[in-house]
Amino acid sequence: MTVTIGIFEKEESVLEAIKRFQAVRTDKQNLQIVVKNKEAAPLLSGQTDIPVDEVYDIREAQERGGDRFVSPIGAAPLVSGGYVAGGSGVVGANPTGFVAGTADLDNDTRNENVLQDIGIQGRHAKTAGDAIEKGYFLLAADTDDEEVSKRLLIQSGALDVIY
Repeated sequence: MTVTIGIFEKEESVLEAIKRFQAVRTDKQNLQIVVKNKEAAPLLSGQTDIPVDEVYDIREAQERGGDRFVSPIGAAPLVSGGYVAGGSGVVGANPTGFVAGTADLDNDTRNENVLQDIGIQGRHAKTAGDAIEKGYFLLAADTDDEEVSKRLLIQSGALDVIY
């Protein structure tokens, strides 16, 4: 399984990518949305049952020294089921994750730290963090076919794909 991340400018493009992934769905596919905050992504927050991680919310919880429900990319099946266009999201979804304890972090915690906590590592965390700061949306796909994932993300309007 490999993680491929699409960076999107529009929420509608993320929803289109979700539909495309669900159309070619295999049992070895996990999707996760990462946004700056849910207020900046009302469509994604309201129209899909795919986990939506809010970077600012997680960062604030870490700064307070609290625990936050975090679904690391690729750690467990995040979504199973089929996307229903125009519906409430994913049929038969069973999002899973775990509560991750956070280390004491200083007030300068950056988006990259949060993204690393949810499974986006190394140089990809910087690229993804910069995109989140600009207000873009991330769709992470943990699949068994990296090439298909890249193609689906690009066809759906991803500005960039990192893997």
